[in-house]
Amino acid sequence: MRAARRWCLVAALAALLVACGDKAGDEASLIGNEITFDVPVARGTTQTIRLQGIERGSGPNGVVLAHMLGSSQSAWSPLVEALVTDGFHVLTFDFRGHGLSGGDRNPSRADLDLAGAVAKLRNLGATRVLAVGASMGGTAALAAAASSDLAGLVTISAPMKIDDLDATSGARAYHGPLLVIVGEKDDGRYTDAARAIIAASPAAPETRRVIDGSSAHGTDLLIDERDGARVKTMILDFLNGHRG
Repeated sequence: MRAARRWCLVAALAALLVACGDKAGDEASLIGNEITFDVPVARGTTQTIRLQGIERGSGPNGVVLAHMLGSSQSAWSPLVEALVTDGFHVLTFDFRGHGLSGGDRNPSRADLDLAGAVAKLRNLGATRVLAVGASMGGTAALAAAASSDLAGLVTISAPMKIDDLDATSGARAYHGPLLVIVGEKDDGRYTDAARAIIAASPAAPETRRVIDGSSAHGTDLLIDERDGARVKTMILDFLNGHRG
């Protein structure tokens, strides 16, 4: 079933490239290259799970985009084109048990998947990697930020803890630039976590942005009719401000 879905996607993208004519090169950059990478099933084991991702753009300035629980890498489509246009080397991926990735869903090990994605993007040529994580993806990125040597981190509606994954120690260990975004009317679990992340982190500079009046969560903030454009600008300004 996965092979059939992948074939259909490739066929559709090929047709799009033909239709675009002279714009084929630009479209190819945005469509990207399908990649895979392996991550540990659990900490301290040699068993692995294969994850699926898409690489777009190229160059030394990398950005890993980490999606929400129950979502997939396609949720980042509102942001990808702007990142590639700005010259970033972008990797989206499906966490284990999501999209086309293998394994069972396990938020407690999402940091292993995030760390694997950062390592993969470095193997693909990025020498400076930043990350943007939504909800679970933000928790995972925060937990892995210091050990993965991230050059900058954006969390969107991220809880400090999800299942057995607690990002508190990661927040305390991370000293890089940090942007924390949350909707003012999101659940208290997430608004409280935004304050806790800033309080725990020694990161400098650090910023917390509360989207006034918004109850949108995670990547839904990117497509919000009222606030989507502003949230995208916040993220792009931060990433461009901390590129190499």
